[in-house]
Amino acid sequence: MDSTQTQRGNQYRGHRRDIDGLRGLAIALVVVFHVFVGRVSAGVDVFLLLGGIFFFSPQIRNALNPAGLTVVQSFLRIFRRLYPALITVVTVAVVSALMIFNRVRWPEVGEDAASSLLYVQNLHLANLGQEYSAVNREVSVFQHIWSMSVQMQIYLGSLLVIALVAAMFQRHVRSSSQVLHWLLVGATVASFGYATWLGSHDQGANYYSPLSRFWEIGLGGLFGIWLLGRVLPAAWAQLRLVAGVAGLALIIGTGLFLDGAAQFPGPWTLVPLAGAVLVVLAGNPVEGDDAESAASSPSSPSWVTMLLCTAPFQFLGRIAYSLYLWHWPALVLVTYLMSDGADVAEPGGGAGAFFNGITATLGNGEGIVVGTVVVVTSVLLAWATYRLIETPLRQRAKPARSMALSPAYVRQSVRGRRGVIGAVSALVMVIATVGVVSFGPVIEHRNEQAAATDADDVDPADYPGPAAFLADVPVPDDMPVQPDPAVGEEEMLPDTQPDGCFSGFAESNVILTQQFNSTDTPCAYGDVNSDRTMYLAGGSHSEHYLNALETIGEEQGIKIVPILKMGCVLGMNLPHLSGDPYPECAEWNDKAQQYIFENPPTDGVFMPVTRPTMIEGDGPDMVPVEYIDMVQRLTDAGIHTWGVRDTPWHMAGPGVQGNARLCVAEGVDGDCGIAEETSMAPVNPALEAYQGLDMTPLDLTPALCRDGRCPAVVGNVLVYRDGQHFTSLFSSLLAPEISRQMYDAPPALPETPLP
Repeated sequence: MDSTQTQRGNQYRGHRRDIDGLRGLAIALVVVFHVFVGRVSAGVDVFLLLGGIFFFSPQIRNALNPAGLTVVQSFLRIFRRLYPALITVVTVAVVSALMIFNRVRWPEVGEDAASSLLYVQNLHLANLGQEYSAVNREVSVFQHIWSMSVQMQIYLGSLLVIALVAAMFQRHVRSSSQVLHWLLVGATVASFGYATWLGSHDQGANYYSPLSRFWEIGLGGLFGIWLLGRVLPAAWAQLRLVAGVAGLALIIGTGLFLDGAAQFPGPWTLVPLAGAVLVVLAGNPVEGDDAESAASSPSSPSWVTMLLCTAPFQFLGRIAYSLYLWHWPALVLVTYLMSDGADVAEPGGGAGAFFNGITATLGNGEGIVVGTVVVVTSVLLAWATYRLIETPLRQRAKPARSMALSPAYVRQSVRGRRGVIGAVSALVMVIATVGVVSFGPVIEHRNEQAAATDADDVDPADYPGPAAFLADVPVPDDMPVQPDPAVGEEEMLPDTQPDGCFSGFAESNVILTQQFNSTDTPCAYGDVNSDRTMYLAGGSHSEHYLNALETIGEEQGIKIVPILKMGCVLGMNLPHLSGDPYPECAEWNDKAQQYIFENPPTDGVFMPVTRPTMIEGDGPDMVPVEYIDMVQRLTDAGIHTWGVRDTPWHMAGPGVQGNARLCVAEGVDGDCGIAEETSMAPVNPALEAYQGLDMTPLDLTPALCRDGRCPAVVGNVLVYRDGQHFTSLFSSLLAPEISRQMYDAPPALPETPLP
């Protein structure tokens, strides 16, 4: 038997070229589906399974070996294997993005790059999915690093648990092994159950959660411990072909027939994982195979095993890691360049994806050509990275057990020519890491210094804002847009955001004091000492009127009290934008209404009373029956409603929200707006819907739209910080018109139905 192979009972362990080929198939699916199909393939899930196969069994054996590596050494070996290629790709991609993207996108590039290098990109993306300001965020150059972050988090956590259990049972190796195996079984089953449950409650968080993803790696670990290389009965010899073909069909068919973004890592993930297991089993030896070659090449392999052992799949298997790293930044950056900087919808690879491949952006002809260039370029870069980065820096010989940072260990690591090269490379990686991680905070600090712009900082003669449409005030041609669209949208938010005067996506309590009820400072604006109160109630489309109402409150002697929850409205239990259930919205609604009716405001409730036809934002605007019921309940309680018509929603396409701010910042031709008829009904639908109720209808459409267009800039002032939320400056400038409609000449609801 070859010295690299060992026999344990009826189980052979050795290098499996067919598994290398399966890794090659997986990366081919990932790249092809991302570039040309725009759907989640089974490739990443196969990677997770294979990672578990080759992680748990060796790590458990190592931990139970008194001479085995320490947990720190084990982690550093994994880190040394993965990080050099990662920092190389991330650094090159950041530099490329800075040359290609307008500076408006730089802060997001910095955030995503830092999250990738710190192996928390999955958590970063999940958090963005819970931020309303992220609804219009273009796809990240580093979105694909989420899966590597999940792996590293699971590997690190598992190493610690394995080391702890091994230390607890160090005198009983057999018992320790059994405990670890059954602990892995329990953790895998628990993770599967958690993923199934969370998928029905919050698929966005489920997709990126390491707790939900653990079972895929854990299943691979159990397979590696119990079935990898196990000699199959001779009667199964003919079944290997069936298993291999069925496995390939399940793996390839997953991306075509299952929506992985909406269903993984739930129970449907078993489809591609079962396929991968069948393919690996098809390469297991059977009784009668020559023991000398059984572990690496059965004497009568199926054609599936032979196919995976061919040169193309072996080549792709070798460069799979680097190819995974390179293909996504190449796809995003090239698509952006070739589409002239237009909004790029989110490619498949995350929850809620709706991208249809590069052909959806560039058309079939150009898309196929450019997509092919992306694939070829990515393969070449991956090959170069494998040859010049991965292979030379890989730790070939297993070191002796030692404290990882002891002087002896360090001296051994830098000994010889390879050691010196490794030390220099490590220094370069440290410098690059510090540079990339610090880039985002530096840019954010500069934006903060340039951002603080409110109505008192601008000359109304140069920046008339809505007065340009409402009163035909002249607009100078030579003034830069304010606020600067290249500054991050975080600097254009109302004060309720930094004050913590809103209920986030995960909360359901009514927030009445600052910093999410953690202080005694009340959430109050306008005339904060007044006994008169007005509630600003609902979600972000209520919140963005705060600046205007703060001015009105000061003028009228009214205290403005926000009762807000992101992604929710008063009186209607909305789902998440992705369509996932949003139970926190329903819970908040009950509590908010209870508070309002038990503590009625003296001067009514201010809230939107129309919304787009579709949850994604497609218009025109309409009035849900739940809105009418809410105003009816307020009327019955003697509470007046200030019912404002919703804003136009800027859409990049059906179901795809655009970003007016980015459009303006990048100098895209046109007004970066939307046709009025696309977003707004010809007549305010609230006028008829709320007849007979105690409501004052407010309609700011004339301040936002003219001549059938709703532009992104009005009177030299940036209207939207994204696709439908006002900048704080524009909101402030709306105060005179809102006050006029509320108090000077309030519009009346018609007494008879409109024709």
